[in-house]
Amino acid sequence: MSWTAKVDSVARTALLGVSFWDSVTGRVAAEGLVVQETSSGTYARTTPSNVYVFNDLPGLRAGRDPTVWSSPPGRELTFAVTDRDRRFIPFRFTAGVPQPLLFAPPCLAGGSPPNAGPSIPLFSSPSRPVQPGFAAVRAELWDVLADAPAAAAVLEVSGVNTSPWVGIADWRGRVVVQCPYPEPRWQISSPPPGSAALSQQGWTVDVSVRYSPGRASPPSSECQPPDLCEVLTQRSGTLLASESPISTLAPQNLIFGRELVLRSAGRSELLVLSV
Repeated sequence: MSWTAKVDSVARTALLGVSFWDSVTGRVAAEGLVVQETSSGTYARTTPSNVYVFNDLPGLRAGRDPTVWSSPPGRELTFAVTDRDRRFIPFRFTAGVPQPLLFAPPCLAGGSPPNAGPSIPLFSSPSRPVQPGFAAVRAELWDVLADAPAAAAVLEVSGVNTSPWVGIADWRGRVVVQCPYPEPRWQISSPPPGSAALSQQGWTVDVSVRYSPGRASPPSSECQPPDLCEVLTQRSGTLLASESPISTLAPQNLIFGRELVLRSAGRSELLVLSV
């Protein structure tokens, strides 16, 4: 199956088609994204079904030639994804072209929402407004060994409904994990006598990090997005509650209606040790 789109009544076969989904809401991301092939500067078009497609790429031109699909992908190209509204962390990915089906990197196998088909997740930027009914866990991650922001580190929050919920640090180490609040301990419209009001309820969550900067090639500026697969396949690191004496971060208490901001003792940042 190949992706086709009509432009001025002329059908053209796309060399690459990519769909994106919001890892917070689980919905297909339909607007505001910019997808660009990095060596040529070629931009993707958007189809009515919210697929980002490329008809022409360096050394390849699909047109209406069916022989473009007669051999496996012959070129590896890199694509950068940014969001005009800064809702999502920018990143890049590599794909062999041409691709007859919707493309998602192999590291994301099985990670798409049900019935969405192969697609690539988007992760919230620190400036994105918190979604209604969602909690926010924030931190400024700091690499202890490098004495620098832990750019592109992956923060995971477990124990909130289905888990873990994931956030990716920007180039300054700032990260947010947005996740839905667990259901209250009572299931009726008003709390039973003697129970805590919703605004006073809390849940214990575990927070962990994946961070191996030598592997992930962390970005040194906003203009150098990291490779998504390198980021998501980092090894586990350690979050420190304090540096002296060294102690690891304990489970945290998430309170309804309050952002959970994580810090190490005596610091505004949350310290990270890589393996």
